Amino acid sequence: MQWTQLIALIIASSWAACISAPEQNTASTKQPNVIILFIDDLGMGDVGFLGNKNIPTPHIDSLAAQGVELKMSYVTNPPCSPSRSCLVTGMFAQKFGKFGMARGLPIPEDHPTIAEFMRDAGYVTGQIGKWDLGSLDQGPHQRGFMEVAKWAPGKAYNKGGRRLKGFNNDAITDEALAWLEQKRDKTKPFCLLLHPKPPHEPYLPAPPKYKDYLSDVTIPEPATLYDDYKGRTPEAIQKTMRSNLILRKPSFKKYREEIRKQNPDITDKEMLAKLYQIYIKGYYRLVKSVDDNVGRVLDYLDESGLTNNTIVIYTADQGFSLGEHGFYNKQWMYEKPLHQPLLIRFPEVIEAGLINDSMTNHVDLAPTLLDYAGLPIPEDIQGYSLRSILEGNAEQVRDTCYYHFYSHGDDNLPEMIGIRTNTHKLIHYPGMKGKYQWELFDLVNDPEEMQNHYTNPAYQDMKAELTEGLLKLIRDLEDPVDAPNLVKTVLP
Repeated sequence: MQWTQLIALIIASSWAACISAPEQNTASTKQPNVIILFIDDLGMGDVGFLGNKNIPTPHIDSLAAQGVELKMSYVTNPPCSPSRSCLVTGMFAQKFGKFGMARGLPIPEDHPTIAEFMRDAGYVTGQIGKWDLGSLDQGPHQRGFMEVAKWAPGKAYNKGGRRLKGFNNDAITDEALAWLEQKRDKTKPFCLLLHPKPPHEPYLPAPPKYKDYLSDVTIPEPATLYDDYKGRTPEAIQKTMRSNLILRKPSFKKYREEIRKQNPDITDKEMLAKLYQIYIKGYYRLVKSVDDNVGRVLDYLDESGLTNNTIVIYTADQGFSLGEHGFYNKQWMYEKPLHQPLLIRFPEVIEAGLINDSMTNHVDLAPTLLDYAGLPIPEDIQGYSLRSILEGNAEQVRDTCYYHFYSHGDDNLPEMIGIRTNTHKLIHYPGMKGKYQWELFDLVNDPEEMQNHYTNPAYQDMKAELTEGLLKLIRDLEDPVDAPNLVKTVLP
């Protein structure tokens, strides 16, 4: 069985005391506890409360029923590392430079993490699961976290640790529950970041419990699975692109060979149909494991009397493509990879079952938690506290989404810079040529993003408005953009 799925590497805190103390269950009497369930590569169409009818996800759905759904939450830079940086700092990763997949670039020392703020305010803090923000020696322990799990042995940025055998998500949840019950100081509030690896690939081997799950069914295909990208930027690189296409997914090479051996004359469309079923079933098996372990954490809170005074946040490091446009990954600024799930539950304080339409971002989580913990929000934090919209005192904190994807460790995907409003989206590809440099989508009339309106005369006023808004975001966020055809002049 493959180590990325089966081994969780944990550095255990040597100084976290095990103190038995009665715990209250009243949200108004003390600083709230915090658990952030930060799932890797779990998108907007993957669970029941978001409309997925292919698999049941009762535990995640229960969070939606008991808390607030922030339905317009968007990623600003899709690879794993920058999203995690946004979460723990409240700062856009662009502030730290060209932050792509570079795990060797940790958070600068002069930018504190939420754990450092909360630890100084009396919290015990833990991070268990995927870190992905530089060397362990330079990162988590020095950034305020008491325990850290690693996920990629043999890499320079992930030295040290001890191994826990077993399926990744189960082992990490075991460790998290042991920390909550045995290792933390129960006289203090806690802030725990729980970051499982699944449903990040590889999708096989499956969790033992779900080895044969869905094997006897056919999952319905997305309407855009066989997209030809006519008039849009992927059209220019679809024959060389590997990093997103299910049809050319590198880890599916053996499946393609097996399928072609049995069907020598198979067409690309027929091959894609078969590969989609392999992909989506493997993915869903991991999602089921995620839901099971979310349930274990929620059960612990109930059984320990901690539910009412614990803020539970469920989100992911970005959205994810589940075959839409033939894609399987997290890049491109299209809706499925752009749109990340976000639920927040805080019984007795936040009304259950609310849905809010404000645009939000991972940078908003740190100031939100500082606000609820009664701590001042530093002036240089770029996120907004969501407390006002969670408690129904405001409708929104932002009305645009900014996006800048730099790279994914190869040259198969172009750089992308864009803005999304409630109704439209403008994307610029500075490395592309001619008509493939720009896309403009009308999300109200074309939610599947099949029609590029950038050169459509009817959309010229909207194009100007979106371009102006995008330039303003670049300036406000101090993003080091190098895109002459967008900027025209050097940004101040």
